[in-house]
Order: sequence, then C-alpha cells, then structure tokens
Amino acid sequence: MGIGGFEQAIWYLNILATIAVLISLYRNGLYRNYRRLYIYLLVDTLQSSLGALFQSRRKLYAQIYMTGQAMKLIIAVFVVLELYWLALAGHPALARFGRKTVRYLLPAAGVIALAGLLVDPSAPPGRSPVLHQFFSIEHTMDTWLLVFLTLICLFMAWFPVRLRRNVALYIGGFFLYFFARFSGVLLTKILPASFTHPLSAAMLSISFLCLIVWLFALRRQGEETTTVIGHRWNPARMERLTGQLEAINASLSRLGQ
Repeated sequence: MGIGGFEQAIWYLNILATIAVLISLYRNGLYRNYRRLYIYLLVDTLQSSLGALFQSRRKLYAQIYMTGQAMKLIIAVFVVLELYWLALAGHPALARFGRKTVRYLLPAAGVIALAGLLVDPSAPPGRSPVLHQFFSIEHTMDTWLLVFLTLICLFMAWFPVRLRRNVALYIGGFFLYFFARFSGVLLTKILPASFTHPLSAAMLSISFLCLIVWLFALRRQGEETTTVIGHRWNPARMERLTGQLEAINASLSRLGQ
C-alpha cells in the first residue's frame, strides 16, 4: 500500500473513530458535560464523511471543506472558552479573566486577518484566490487558538490545578489533536508538494491516536477521579504555588467587584 493508500485508510479510520467517540460520549452521558467538544466532533464527522463521498468532484469537495472548516473554526473558539472554564473551575475569577481575554483577542485576530486580505488580496500564481483568502484567515485564527491552548496547557503544567481526569484528557487530547492538524496545514504550505501526502498521513495518524485515547479513557468514572499535573512530584513547591494561585484568583476577584 503506497502513501496515498495509507493516507486514505487512516482518513477513513479517523471518521470511524470519531463516530465511535461520539457514541461513547453519548452512552456515558458525557456529551452533556462537554457539549462543545461533542458538537465539534459531530461537525468534523459530517465534513469528513461528505468529503469522502464527493472527493472526486473537486469544486464540491472544496465547498464542503471550506464550509466545514469555517464551522469548526467558530466552534473551536467556544471549545477553548469551555476548556478555560473547566480547567479553572476551582478559581472562578481566574476563569472569567481567561475567558474574557479569549473573547476579546480572538475577534480582534479575525479583524486583523481580514485587514491583511484587504491590503494584499492577491493569490500566488496557480492558486485559487478564494482558497488563498480562506486559508489565510483560517491560518491566522488557528494560530491564535493554538496560542490560547498552549497557554492553558502550560498553566496546568506549572500550577498544581486539581482537575477531573476527564477534563485533563479533554484538554491534553484537544491540544494535541488541534496542534497536529495546524502543523500539517502549515508545513504543507511551506514544504514542497512532494511532502503533502506524508504530512497528511502523519497528521491523520496523530489525530487518530487522540481519538482512540478519548474512546477508551473518557468514562463516567473520570468525572469522579481527580488529578494534579503541575509539580505533583514536589509537595513543598506544590503548596507554595497553590498559595500563589489562590492569591492571583483573590486579586482578580477583588478587581471584578
């Protein structure tokens, strides 16, 4: 099986795995707790399934891709907001601050992306102007979303935030899932065309791994089990950082009054 055949196979496996995760989340009642992730995966499944059906019709495939990606981009913004709220549930003032920051900066990033197209709307030779403009906006927004996902992951890695196990798997899995797709698209634009299929196969393989972890690890019991990531190996430092975190939350709470 050549790289094209492997890429096709892993694409179909991603569709099947996403459907399996959706069913698992529903059967375990977790779709209520993680609604935005559920909607994101549902839209992703619809986009991929329709794309697989009409992949031979290039114009229709491009329309399905752009519509699906636009919808997922909007939903991803709400996923990030949900992640901030879940990760900082024990520190509500800090959670509100994080969500407000995301709400202000992401629309600003969208305006900047649109302004960039007005300044230089031209597409490279041989590339569709519509696709070029769409990819430019998508890449800008994906970059900012990845920045916020990275920040929340770094925050959890540094501060001893106590999380439900499912929440930790949700955050870590979505970061890796989103990072794989972002990196694949970015490297495809930078590297020669000969790298397109290997990069796509690698990206799909990583997203498939994330889906498999979610499929088997996200369970009802994970709502009752908690974990701490940051500095769990150093109790003294963990206690000091917990005090700092409480002080930051208290300060933001006073500012918000």
